[in-house]
Amino acid sequence: MRFKSGFFLSIFLPGILVLLAACKDKTASVSKIDAKLAPPAQGTVLARKLLFQPPVQFQGRISPNGAKVSWLSNVDGALNLFVADASDPLSARQFTRVSQGVAVHEWSPNSAFILFTTHAKNKHNHKTFSLNIYSGEIVPLGPKQEQINISLQKVSRNWPNTALVEINDRDPNWGDLYRINLNTGKRKLIRKNPGFSKWVADDDLNPRIGIKENPDSTADWILLLDDGQMRPFFHVKANERRGTRPLRIDPTGTVLYFLDQRGRDHSVFASLNLVNGRIEVLGEAAGFSVQRVVFHPVTGMPLAWSYNADVPKWVALTQDFQPVLDLAIREVGPNFQVLASTSDMMRMVLYSSHPDKPGKYSLLERNRQNISTFFETAPDALSSGKSRTIIVDIPARDGFLLTGYLSPATGLDPDKPKKGPLVVLPQPWPGSRMTYSYDPQIQWMNSRGYSVLEVNTRGAGNMGVEYDNQSTGQYLKHAPNDLIDSANWAIAAGWAGSDNVASIGTGFGGLNVLQALAQTNNPFACAVTLDAVINVTNTFDWLSRRKSQSGSRVWALLSQTSRQAAQELADSLSPIYQTGTINASLLMLHSNRMPRVSLPDSLQYAEQAKAKGTEVTLAVLEGEFEAWYENKLIAPALTLSESFLAECLGGAAEPIGDDLSGVNVSFPVGGEHFKPLLSSTGKSSR
Repeated sequence: MRFKSGFFLSIFLPGILVLLAACKDKTASVSKIDAKLAPPAQGTVLARKLLFQPPVQFQGRISPNGAKVSWLSNVDGALNLFVADASDPLSARQFTRVSQGVAVHEWSPNSAFILFTTHAKNKHNHKTFSLNIYSGEIVPLGPKQEQINISLQKVSRNWPNTALVEINDRDPNWGDLYRINLNTGKRKLIRKNPGFSKWVADDDLNPRIGIKENPDSTADWILLLDDGQMRPFFHVKANERRGTRPLRIDPTGTVLYFLDQRGRDHSVFASLNLVNGRIEVLGEAAGFSVQRVVFHPVTGMPLAWSYNADVPKWVALTQDFQPVLDLAIREVGPNFQVLASTSDMMRMVLYSSHPDKPGKYSLLERNRQNISTFFETAPDALSSGKSRTIIVDIPARDGFLLTGYLSPATGLDPDKPKKGPLVVLPQPWPGSRMTYSYDPQIQWMNSRGYSVLEVNTRGAGNMGVEYDNQSTGQYLKHAPNDLIDSANWAIAAGWAGSDNVASIGTGFGGLNVLQALAQTNNPFACAVTLDAVINVTNTFDWLSRRKSQSGSRVWALLSQTSRQAAQELADSLSPIYQTGTINASLLMLHSNRMPRVSLPDSLQYAEQAKAKGTEVTLAVLEGEFEAWYENKLIAPALTLSESFLAECLGGAAEPIGDDLSGVNVSFPVGGEHFKPLLSSTGKSSR
């Protein structure tokens, strides 16, 4: 167990041991322990249960007055809220016992309340509560009915015992705005919702702007006047919505800070004077979109902003905040967020992530120019940095430069290429990206002897203007070639042989893997897909039925000129219409957790591939398993993938054990390899 600084006292919490450290400034520091977590397997292999478990502790916060600290801790499989006096770590107390877990929490500006949100039992809606940290009383901030959604909008020091909350009890589709007393739960209607998907309120808890999404994926920003009238503010085109969003209104109520992509190919950080309409650009990075902005919690002054390149880049807006950025980057790396701070901004809670280690929470103290570990989110066995990741530039066949992240297998030196089995991972969905941050899949594969190359193919988002210009339309057809070119680059660089490369893809990434496998002279010996999109039209139509704006947005990825052009491209991208033959071994995993991908499509594709001579297995996973890491392999899929990759590439494979407990596994196509394996564990298969 590693500790950073301070004096340490230990207290027992249900299910885990939490360590709190009282620093000289009376701020507690929380560490983690792995006493009750599954130990790693023998040798370098890290156990799946160790790698793919929920966070041990999560979401560290400090009260605005600096007197208390709070966090979420895993108790009986759910994250619950704990609070401690900074000056007395032994006062730590569990305040919630929620079976669905606490999703998010934040302090009120007067440090008297914590507002927290939980999932309703139906998992579709949220409930929000206030906790009086002195009395321990918890007050629901709205009706208790399951079907009603209660979303926190804003708290303000101008209204110390009040919150602005959206509640959809009048109309299930649109939540109205209420001011709610945090002590009593009594509410007052502020404004009915005429169809806004988002509100922007000022520090007096008055809604000032409403944002309406249109069926064509455009958006209208509406100015809300004091007399109840509304006035059009500005219009945002469909391809500019992603980079145009509100951040906050300053304490005077006259300046809106927002990200603005209107008329640009990237977003900038800007201020808009609500009185005279004047716009001033405060932050801009040529070729990249601004992603985050840090504000002072009291003055509302913007202090710094960042943008994402191959790694996040930070820019200070005030001279006295530059040392803060320098300290954070030096101590925790560039991939960090400021999650909470004291009112004077002298102490801040940071969350940082690094490819080699799980995320951790740190306390930055400006007076001492010091950063100490608040707590880590995973046990020590995962915090030792056994994986090492380097950033690589990969030239595609047409000259486009792809950004990737190479993590050599455990024991290999990133500076000394050595041939061995390699797994190539593309981003999962259009607009998503592979990032320079922790991913348990990487340590999972590295510890089993596989080097991993994460690659951002054409279609990746938040990668800068050059990527954005090739992220839609016909450029999406380049993604399978990008996968092949990336694998060939790794072979030429000495990281893999020509016969021991595999690829794993989920969602749209799985589509690209299947398309790459069907091309002649591809280097892949085998591949795994999880809920791969097989028929683009069926998937996009499902999204349209679920939410018309989502459907319009995804169809616009293919063509913004005509639906016919989009349909033609959808068909050319869809593996179900593939004509090529796949010579590699293929494991297709289909779960009941991704309804946007239809089982009949997966079944039809697998049967077609088998009829052409492909060695294909379609495994269907049904159960109430959780995907802890969004758009990544789910736990049951990891178990089957590991055995499959071991046979194909020769890496290590941990026994299945009870990893498939509670999961029904069937093999509509293929499965000759897996049925004996499952039978040996006592797990039935169909």
